[in-house]
Amino acid sequence: MKKKMQRSLLQTLIAVLLIASVTSCQPTTPAPTPAVEATHTPAPPTPAKRVTLNILMETVPDTEYVQRLVPQFEKETGIKVNIEALTYVAMHEKLIPQLSAKQGDYDIIVVDKQWVGEFVGADWLLPLDNYIAADSFDTSVYIPAMFNMLGQVKGTTYMLPFYNYTMGLVYRTDIFEDPDIQTEYKAKFGKPLEVPTSVEEFVQIAKFLTRDEDGDGKVDLYGITQQLARGVGIHAEWANLFFSLGGWYYDENWNATVNGEEGVKALEYLIDLYKNAAPEGATGYDFDEQAQVMKQGKAATMITYSWMLAQLDNPEQSKVAGKVALAVMPGGHGVQGGWGWAIPRSAPHPDAAWKFLSWVESFEIAKQRALMGGQPTRFDVLRDPEVLKAYPYFDVIEKMIATAKPVPIFGGCAAMVDILARELSEAVAGGKDPQQAMDDAAAEMNELVIGDPLVSK
Repeated sequence: MKKKMQRSLLQTLIAVLLIASVTSCQPTTPAPTPAVEATHTPAPPTPAKRVTLNILMETVPDTEYVQRLVPQFEKETGIKVNIEALTYVAMHEKLIPQLSAKQGDYDIIVVDKQWVGEFVGADWLLPLDNYIAADSFDTSVYIPAMFNMLGQVKGTTYMLPFYNYTMGLVYRTDIFEDPDIQTEYKAKFGKPLEVPTSVEEFVQIAKFLTRDEDGDGKVDLYGITQQLARGVGIHAEWANLFFSLGGWYYDENWNATVNGEEGVKALEYLIDLYKNAAPEGATGYDFDEQAQVMKQGKAATMITYSWMLAQLDNPEQSKVAGKVALAVMPGGHGVQGGWGWAIPRSAPHPDAAWKFLSWVESFEIAKQRALMGGQPTRFDVLRDPEVLKAYPYFDVIEKMIATAKPVPIFGGCAAMVDILARELSEAVAGGKDPQQAMDDAAAEMNELVIGDPLVSK
């Protein structure tokens, strides 16, 4: 009986093994899953791709100061910043196709005062008012003249003012205070030699100070160094004289007025200064070449940008360091200049771009830039005790800004400057009659305003 039971168990085990081996060779069909509530454990989040802001700027000292401070922003925010710096002309040429594209390469740009009307009129700039309101960013700290030129256009804020390059007179204190030159000037004109306060007096002094000091028949000291290369420089040289004589580009009905008495007289003075007080090569000078003449101690005066004095007063760059000072343009009205920060509508990362703008224009960062030599647009930075201690002449710059004149804001402003630069150049270097040059400029300027969305006629 026992053996029979063992044999039966063995047979049963063999049968089970055979069934299992056959089943294992068949395709596997998953058993149905009971209907239960689904549960999901999310995968760990993928780290966000690091944002890189691309910024286009001009090759000027204020750009260098921003570049030095960028690592602070990158450390604080984790946002990488790439700054591309180009010359003025190259910058505008590169911007136009970028701004007109649906999406461009640049998140932030800086805008020159004479591009404002062109860029706003074409609707290329992103309004900033929502960002300003959301962050309670205080725009009242900006000097009104700067904010009106590089901030708001017809009630909408498109930019934050970056830096000013308002123009004034730089003069050599050692020359103006020289006893022998003082005596000579008084003997000739019957009054002391002083910093000029009118255009006529300025031209007189510049011609008087032009001299051959070593008797070799060649001029050793020029009364003025100018930037008269065809472009924005020659326009600025003329506009400083034009404004100080009481001129303005258009009347209230947008009729060009540059061919009136003030415009023609300003051009005649410009030619007189070039022929009788400036280096012959000045018709090829931009601001760098103009400044080199002063840095080498070969000129008594120059009409230049507010930021230039820091370079002229640097003993590592200039032979006249400690011997230069800044004054409001003779006649009382220099050229108002400046650049503003803007976010293009085509910007890939507008929110991150605003984060940078609000950082770079904060009081702390704007002050650091000023202490490096940057040119403030904020009252609180311009008047800061530490900043004024480092740059006492900033009080003069505030007066320059308060009295200077901008360019008109309309779409054709940059073209207007090009037209004037061409006609001024033909008169100064080419001998064209001043009245004819200004008549030709005025005719073209009248065509520019027709149909412009920012012009009300």
